Amino acid sequence: MYDLIVVGAGPAGSSAARAAAREGLQVLIVEKESFPRYKPCGGALSEKARSLLEFELPKSLCERVITGARVHYRDLETELHKDYPLTTLVTRSSFDAFLLEQAVGAGALLENEKALAYEEKEDHVLVHGGNGSYSSRFLVVSSGCQDGLKEGIQREERQCARGLCLVAEVEEEDDKIDQHLHNSLDIHFGVAPRGYGWVFPHRGYYSVGIGGLAGSFPHPRMAMLEFLRGLGFTERQKVHGHLLPIGSGGGRIASKRVLLAGDSAGFLDAFTGEGIRYALRSGQIAGQAVAEGLGGRADAASVYRAGCWTDFGEDLRYAYLLARLMHSRPEIFFPILIGQVEVLGRFLGIAAGKTSYKGFLRWLVPQLPSRAVRVLWGWDK
Repeated sequence: MYDLIVVGAGPAGSSAARAAAREGLQVLIVEKESFPRYKPCGGALSEKARSLLEFELPKSLCERVITGARVHYRDLETELHKDYPLTTLVTRSSFDAFLLEQAVGAGALLENEKALAYEEKEDHVLVHGGNGSYSSRFLVVSSGCQDGLKEGIQREERQCARGLCLVAEVEEEDDKIDQHLHNSLDIHFGVAPRGYGWVFPHRGYYSVGIGGLAGSFPHPRMAMLEFLRGLGFTERQKVHGHLLPIGSGGGRIASKRVLLAGDSAGFLDAFTGEGIRYALRSGQIAGQAVAEGLGGRADAASVYRAGCWTDFGEDLRYAYLLARLMHSRPEIFFPILIGQVEVLGRFLGIAAGKTSYKGFLRWLVPQLPSRAVRVLWGWDK
């Protein structure tokens, strides 16, 4: 009988396992993949996310420290740099493997197999895998939005409530990457429905991708190839696709003994698509909540729900509001974001923790021209 079983060893799962193990709990991680494993992702670790780590990242994992962005919308382009870091670029296969090492180093055990189902009992949870079954007092599901395990807590999302990303790694020499982007992210709005395209300068390759609302992508691969072609890259790239949750963070995330963390809980920035920060933090809160529940100090599910809402629930809600605003009339709002240096500068400060989505929106609305305000209040549709 374990104290906690964690299904999925991504950032949310490894963080939950490490937090619980450091509290002296007996923790088992059940993961279907052997790490390091490929993970399609731009690999941008925001400064807000990095600040959550309770250990130093090895320099070998930190491929580039980003201080600026080159942002496009139609014929409009603005490049802006800050005097502080915005994000660090990592390769997710290496980064995730390092986080798992930290969890195992803290005392968590690892079992390489796929969790197929679970049964929640009155005083424990029974997890069924391909090689057998495991019992635990609590379960954290952190295996992603496509894993059916989360459906015991959350109903299957409608397709239109999911995001779709397509990613390719385009090899390039470092000196050419330095000349082209160096320490900037290249962001392209208007190339994906309710989303954007990106070019991130890693070590030895570009991460190139597009992401947007899944239900609005009639031909996603064709859109990706067109994006690659428009940037001057060859279309003969291996393209990987994956689904992401889109929401405002208001869904059900826990039952009495089962907690959802990371993508499984729908914790994702609806505007930028960032998920690592919320995966790390929700995992930490989950591990701590289980420790409190087992110690008889509180109800674990209640502690977890309250902790997530207090820590980042408001950010998710306001990111969702910003996404709805910007994509409601992109021809009005994106020129404001990109064309006005002060607006873009304040927006970039969100990733670095200099401001919040709430603070940004409260500052932005009084600055909007009259036509944009009419759209905001639904007077001009």
